[in-house]
Amino acid sequence: MPRQEYYQNGKLVKIEDTRTLPEAIEERKSVWADETTKLIRTKVTETDERNCANGIYDGDKKAQILGWINQCRNKYLACKATASACTTNEQVDAIRYE
Repeated sequence: MPRQEYYQNGKLVKIEDTRTLPEAIEERKSVWADETTKLIRTKVTETDERNCANGIYDGDKKAQILGWINQCRNKYLACKATASACTTNEQVDAIRYE
């Protein structure tokens, strides 16, 4: 996160966020994307995801995998939608991926 630190007598006295709002949103989107991937991997391996995409799995197994991926993706999309309504970096940084 780009920031400006101010020191007085060797002590940090102020941190100023120098990001623009679009930069703050992009930074958080990257964090949320990483969190989404980590969450997906708690239940679906890359191999399972590939097998599902390639049509190897069908029926219940495919529905289970796609359901979990969609659930995780929806968390990311909810964060992104909330961020688009923010007017300050602090509001963007306060959005939690839950």
